[in-house]
Amino acid sequence: MVNAPERGFTLLELAVVMVVISLLLAVSGPSVGKLSETLEYRDAVRQLISAHKKARRAARASGNAVDVVIDANKNRFAVTSDAHRLQEKHYAPLADNLRIEVTFAQEISPGNGLAAIRFYPEGGASGGEVLIQRPSGSGTRLTIDWLIGDVRRESL
Repeated sequence: MVNAPERGFTLLELAVVMVVISLLLAVSGPSVGKLSETLEYRDAVRQLISAHKKARRAARASGNAVDVVIDANKNRFAVTSDAHRLQEKHYAPLADNLRIEVTFAQEISPGNGLAAIRFYPEGGASGGEVLIQRPSGSGTRLTIDWLIGDVRRESL
């Protein structure tokens, strides 16, 4: 009676497979990190554009001024018709690794380091710019037109 040879992998074959997997992970690791950064950046730009457009529509529909309040120090924002009564729960977060700068009318600001861009029921706005920058330095500038309240996007 002849014994059938045992089937399986040798230790050398397993070692070669482990080395190949390690190399693939080492090469793809930075790409995964960059992809995550890109997704967070795009999401932040989309959220801020959406917030400004929402505020513009809400002001026209309600007949009251509506503000987009941006806390650039904590990377968060809120849409509200009463900026002085904002609470922590009203804010939506943005990615921490982004740099946010806002150019706005100081008279509109609710204070405490917060920036605000106000949309009026007649269709106009206080105007301003929101700069969203990635750690690499590239980014987007949102310009809010004071006359018609239009939101424009420009790559840096």
